[in-house]
Amino acid sequence: ARAEDFTVKLTIQVDERRREAVLVTVREAKGAQAAGRFRQLVNSKFFDGCAIFRVIPGVVLQFGLSSNRTLQAQWDAQPLSDEAVAHPDWNIRGSVAFVASDTSPRGTQLIINLDDNPNLDDKGYVPIGRVVFGMPTLASVYSGYRDRPQQAEIRNRGGEYLQSEFPRLSRIVSVRQVAFVEEPLVMSKNFTGLLITVGMVLAA
Repeated sequence: ARAEDFTVKLTIQVDERRREAVLVTVREAKGAQAAGRFRQLVNSKFFDGCAIFRVIPGVVLQFGLSSNRTLQAQWDAQPLSDEAVAHPDWNIRGSVAFVASDTSPRGTQLIINLDDNPNLDDKGYVPIGRVVFGMPTLASVYSGYRDRPQQAEIRNRGGEYLQSEFPRLSRIVSVRQVAFVEEPLVMSKNFTGLLITVGMVLAA
């Protein structure tokens, strides 16, 4: 591992009874500015208490808007600039990327892909890391609200909006750096299927 690579532990309050851990390993080579921003957000405890406010089951989940309106505004004033990545990762199952759009630069929001989402590869979603432990936990976070929570309202009203209108959302209790964990070789469902197909052909 490079000195700049690191692993973080997300402690997630899945529901009232379940609190579980997810590990994500970040690679500096996959986007130095983005990896650096993520480390800053972790070290400043920005993600503590953030709701996982958008969950499309089996597709993607999204988090990274603070319930503290003042704190969110401070980070919104420091957007990430675009950066060239020589060999960007694909948006495969388990990959983690900052949210990007044509109208706003990358900031504090991230997605975790719950499946292979190649349609995001050309939309500015450049993965900087991968889940190395805890995908079943992510698949079980509350998804009943899907994409109903509105980002503008979270920014305007903060935690009061989410608590009053979307009380069952799963939340991130904390994100802390932990001992480095190497990524597993195989993460992509498509890649796994390819290996199985090749194996069947070779065995025939």
